[in-house]
Amino acid sequence: MRTLSLVFFLLSLTFCQKETPQFDLKIALPSDPAHLDPLFLTDLSGQKLAKFLHQGLFTREKNGFISPWILSYKKLPHPKNEVWRFHLHSYAPSLSDIEYSLSRLIFETYPRKGDYQFLVSIRLSAENQIDLEFKQGTKETEWKEKLSLPFASIIGKEEWEKGILKSYGIYKLITWKKNEFLDLELQNAKDLEFPKKIRFLILPQSTTSLFLYKKHQLDAFKLTDFLLSLPEANSEFTLTKRGRSVQYVAINQNNPCFDIHFRKALNLAIPRELIIQKLLENHADFTYGPVPFMYLDKIQKEPNKFKEKYDKDLAIDELKKSSCFSKIKNTKLEFRMRGDDENQAKGRAIKQTLEEIGLKIQIKPMEKAPLYKENGEGKGDLTLLTWYSDFDSIWNFLDPLFHPNKVGNGGNRAFYKNAEVGKILDQPFKNDKDAVKVIEWIREDKPWIFLWSIQENYLVSKDFLRYNALVDFL
Repeated sequence: MRTLSLVFFLLSLTFCQKETPQFDLKIALPSDPAHLDPLFLTDLSGQKLAKFLHQGLFTREKNGFISPWILSYKKLPHPKNEVWRFHLHSYAPSLSDIEYSLSRLIFETYPRKGDYQFLVSIRLSAENQIDLEFKQGTKETEWKEKLSLPFASIIGKEEWEKGILKSYGIYKLITWKKNEFLDLELQNAKDLEFPKKIRFLILPQSTTSLFLYKKHQLDAFKLTDFLLSLPEANSEFTLTKRGRSVQYVAINQNNPCFDIHFRKALNLAIPRELIIQKLLENHADFTYGPVPFMYLDKIQKEPNKFKEKYDKDLAIDELKKSSCFSKIKNTKLEFRMRGDDENQAKGRAIKQTLEEIGLKIQIKPMEKAPLYKENGEGKGDLTLLTWYSDFDSIWNFLDPLFHPNKVGNGGNRAFYKNAEVGKILDQPFKNDKDAVKVIEWIREDKPWIFLWSIQENYLVSKDFLRYNALVDFL
C-alpha cells in the first residue's frame, strides 16, 4: 500500500513540475493541520505553521518578551483587578482586529480555554489605545507569556467572518489544498532573512519525503527514527531539537479498574533504557515522570539523574494487587496510537512488555483526527501520544497536561483529576518548589506510562541553511 501511494505521488509530480521554480523552499509536514484557526492549533503541524503565519501582542525571546506593535504600556489603578493600558504603533493591526481576536479567548469554546481564564475584558479606550483587564493576582510574566502563544494571535475580523484567514505573522496564506499543500508568501518582501515563498507539502510517509529530498525537490523534513542511519543524515544537514516533547501512554482515568496498583504495574513493566537503545537507537532522552531532565536540572541545584524504574517481577506483583485483577487479566485492553510506521513500532514494543506481565493488549492504529477526537471524548484504554511544548517552561509540561479542569483535547488526555495539583496550577504566583511538588504528585499517581523525550531530527538542504532565521521555526 505504501509503495502504491509513493507511485501515485511521483506520477502527480510528473504533471506538476512547472510549479517547482516559483517556491524558494519546500518543507514537508507529516499531516495536514486540522485548523489554521489560532484557537485550535493543538497539533504539531498547526504549531509549526503558527510560527510562520501568526503573531500575538507579544513574542517570547531568550531574554524575555517583546512586542512588535506596542509603543508603551502601563498599569492603571483599579479597585479589584489588574488593568493595563497599551498604546500601539500606527502600523499595528487595527484595534478592531485586536479586540475581536482577544475577545474570542473569553467568549468562544476551544481546547485551551482554561489557559485564558485570567483574561476578564478588552476595551478600546482611545485611538491606538486598548485596555486589558486581568484577574487579581495575575503576574505580568503570566499574561505576557499567554498572549505570546499562537492561541492569542491576531487575525482580521472582516476576513474571518467571510471564511478567509488574514494573519499578521511573517507570512500570509495564499493557498491551502487539503491533504496536499499549503502555500505561504512573505508579508514584507523586503525582509531578506526569509524566503519569499514556501510550499508546505503534506507527506505522511517519511520515505516519500526522503525520495523528494534526494531529487532536490524538498528542502526540509522530519526524520523518523529508522532513517537516522542514512548517510545523508550527517551533522552538516541534520538539525536536532531536544527536550521539546514527551512521549507517553495515557491511562484512561475514567475506568475505575485502572487503579494505582494497575498504573504502577504498567510503569514498572517498561524497559525504557533497552527500548531507547535498541529501537530508538539512542535518539530519545529519559524523563523524570512527565518532564524532560533538562527542565528539572534548571530548577534544582543538584542534578537529578533518577530514571523511571523497570522491574518485571514487581510489576506482576502490583498487577495482582489491582482491584479488578481477575477481570483485567481476561480482558483485551485497547491500545490506540497513530497508524504510521514509527508509532506502531514503538507501540509493538510497549505491547510486548505489557503482555509479559500477563495483560492482553490489542493495538488499534488510527488516523490522527479520529484518534484525537475519540481520545478527547474519553474513549480507549491506553493511548500512545506525544506532547510538544508551546513555550520554553517547565509549567508547559504540567499545566495543560494535568490540570483537572483541562481534561480531553485541552491537554489532559488521561482525564487525570487531582484537586491538590489543580490548586497549585491555579496559583498566580508559582515557583520552582511548586513545580517539584506537582511533578512528585504526578509521579506518585502515575496517570501515564512515562516513556521518554523524543529527539527531533530534521534533514535540511543547502538552500534551507541559507536562511538562518528559519532554524528556530522547525
